Amino acid sequence: MVGRSKLTFPLHTDSLKLAEERKWPIVARLKSVITAAETAFASSDPVQAEALRHRLHKDVEGTQFAIHMRATQLEATHGHQAAQAFYDLASGQVTPLDHHADSFAAHHGYRLKSDGDFRRVLGWLSDWLRDSRLPIALEAVSRKVAGGFIAETLTVGRSAKKAGAYLAFLRQYWKWLLEKGHAAENPWSGQTLPASRRPRREAEPDKGKRPFTDEEVSILLSGDGGTVLGDLMRIAALSGMRLEEICQLHVADCQGGLFSVWAGKTDNARRTVPIHSALKEIITRRVEGKKPGDFLIEDLPPLTASRESRSDPAAKRFTRYRRNMKVDERPNGKAKSNVDFHSFRRWFIRKARDARLAGDAGFDEWTLTWVIGHTDTDRPKSLELSQHGYAGQDPEKAKRALVEAVKLPVS
Repeated sequence: MVGRSKLTFPLHTDSLKLAEERKWPIVARLKSVITAAETAFASSDPVQAEALRHRLHKDVEGTQFAIHMRATQLEATHGHQAAQAFYDLASGQVTPLDHHADSFAAHHGYRLKSDGDFRRVLGWLSDWLRDSRLPIALEAVSRKVAGGFIAETLTVGRSAKKAGAYLAFLRQYWKWLLEKGHAAENPWSGQTLPASRRPRREAEPDKGKRPFTDEEVSILLSGDGGTVLGDLMRIAALSGMRLEEICQLHVADCQGGLFSVWAGKTDNARRTVPIHSALKEIITRRVEGKKPGDFLIEDLPPLTASRESRSDPAAKRFTRYRRNMKVDERPNGKAKSNVDFHSFRRWFIRKARDARLAGDAGFDEWTLTWVIGHTDTDRPKSLELSQHGYAGQDPEKAKRALVEAVKLPVS
């Protein structure tokens, strides 16, 4: 791809120690050459791919003449603008917007969802530059251009929170480009989002994400969502576990009357949750005849490279089912509903709290943090010491009392 079978670079020393110290920047430089070659090879635009290949050898004698001749040919066949774009790219005067995207994403170790969001906002910026008759290049993004993109595209039809998250990806990308010497400034630094509009008098009240109501739980559990959704909904409602935590359970994790959660959203997610008596039939049916390493919820598609969460298909299936059952809340036409699968977890927390306030004994507010896997380190240190240090943790009996205090609504 780079025209040579091996890439070499002199270190100008016969000292092994100095060579070790000097090699890492050189290795990084050679890797960037390989990445550039891969980008050229993978480009779906043949003219761009040709320009990127020329760019790899722009310092080789005769390359500039070849670039000039090819640009002249393109001007005759594709017009001046296409020829100028080719010449600027091939001679290294401009850099494609996504030229360093792979290296940046690898540097930050983005998970699949974050990587997808970063590529998405970079794609929107590319489309906006194209529509604005600007080069789709890093050099084209000035502070004025960045401000125009924010006002005309990034904030249109998106909440301030979502637009802010996408803006953060662009800031971080240019910050990295600046650190690595690929950019002269960060045009996104200091850019702010427009102030949120005050709600109109006729606007519907919107308090954000919430638990399901008892009526909504009854509707969802009484409908025909299929065995998988039926089991998932009941387990979530009577354990407070997150959807991905349930989907990651193995048969070995459902023994001795306990769910054993080994990994989750936070460090505190690692915990045991008593299996509610109303779930015993489901668990018995799902573990029968299986090996300890088999998934409890085995009837989900295998995990593919395009997703990182085993629960994604179940979440999408539940969303379709929930909407079909008319359980939805999107005030003022907002894109995402205030109720989702996580609302079962919210419902469980609320019902446990209500049971405690109604006088149910055998558990307290500490027990809830143990069951649902929330941190309790924000408690006053004296209370934490008395509860954890001196009294010690004997939560299993209390946890079971809390779980059993939550009852499914009667249809």
